[in-house]
Amino acid sequence: MSSVVIVGAGISGLCCAYYLHKSGHEVSIYDSSDLGRECSYGNAGLIVPSHFETLANPGILKKGFKWMLNPNSPFFLKPRFDMDLVKWLIKFNMFCTKKHVNDNKYFLRDINLYSLSLYKDLEKSDDLNFSLKQNGLLMLCKEEKTLEEERKLVSEAKELSLDAQILSLDEIKKLEPNVSFNALGASYFKSDAILQPYDFMMSIKKYLEDNNVKIYENCEIEDVNIQNNKIVSISSKDESISADNFVFTAGIATFKFAKKLNLNLSMEAGKGFSFKVDKNPSLNFSTPLILAEQKVAVSPYDSYVRFGGTMMLAGVDLSLNDRRITNITKAANSYINNLDIKKEDRKDLWAGLRPCSPDGLPYIGKDKNIKNLFVATGHAMMGVSLGPATGKIICDLINNTACDLDISKMDINRF
Repeated sequence: MSSVVIVGAGISGLCCAYYLHKSGHEVSIYDSSDLGRECSYGNAGLIVPSHFETLANPGILKKGFKWMLNPNSPFFLKPRFDMDLVKWLIKFNMFCTKKHVNDNKYFLRDINLYSLSLYKDLEKSDDLNFSLKQNGLLMLCKEEKTLEEERKLVSEAKELSLDAQILSLDEIKKLEPNVSFNALGASYFKSDAILQPYDFMMSIKKYLEDNNVKIYENCEIEDVNIQNNKIVSISSKDESISADNFVFTAGIATFKFAKKLNLNLSMEAGKGFSFKVDKNPSLNFSTPLILAEQKVAVSPYDSYVRFGGTMMLAGVDLSLNDRRITNITKAANSYINNLDIKKEDRKDLWAGLRPCSPDGLPYIGKDKNIKNLFVATGHAMMGVSLGPATGKIICDLINNTACDLDISKMDINRF
């Protein structure tokens, strides 16, 4: 088997390392920060077959212009002159069509269900120690207009053979009797699941280290040496690193290598924020939520609940934004009765950069020009959901074996 270097140790990189190691490859991983502290860390932890609509869709286009320059909206574009952003927005606009959504909904359903099945296999294995709960997902709606949109989505979900339904407030109460929601109703997607992303990543890390996979943290890769259409080595400030194959899974940071690799990875950083609140009587529920009008994800765990949201196109900037965090707090307080999150209740405040492609599909595959280059990025808000699927696909490609899915829609050379 070959030697493989992985650049990026988020959930995709770790899953790549896991499956490649299990296949007998000699694997090493390099990450520019502490392992697991980037975009995957503060993620809502949702596995979402329900998210079969691409990020680029007619709904976001309709709301987008209204939201885009409103600093209090769920989607915000920080005004700046950046030609890469302009090109991305032009492409994004082009893909915001119903045809694009319809052309890709079966694929997004399939890859999310595939990843969920791999998560279940991993949970059953003796290799890892983590908890996966298939409690479904509630999309809470305050407005009749939003609930009608969810009715249409549920109808589409049923056509895709997903278990979905619309619940009245009384039916929500039967599902979650210990909490009171301020909503008209909700869509309920029973196939969706939740895990704690950091626990999952630490479990993979332990497995890899116990099996002599080398992990180099706080080691930034600065350059790539290419000769005769092949990567010969990559280099940090301290060393040159050689291998047979190279996998770039560094999220938005993968973009900085794109020019050197002659890849047109059209990608923007979609900044999101999250925080934790300790469990209390007002948060005594187990079904993950999305507060539909405000686009806030609510992830209940044993001892705390994580609240996260916003899509802020502001460049590569990890600074916390108090207004955004306050907006998430207000949304939570307004949808959950008797909840009164105060500033001092918010813990583990976090900002992360989701790598977003203009068509809403990840970049996962083998390069057509550089024969030992593999890329996995652009997952947007589905990084955790698609982690194992990403790892297994990259492993199959390196092994030169057939993938379980048709991955042509994720072609890394499509732009």
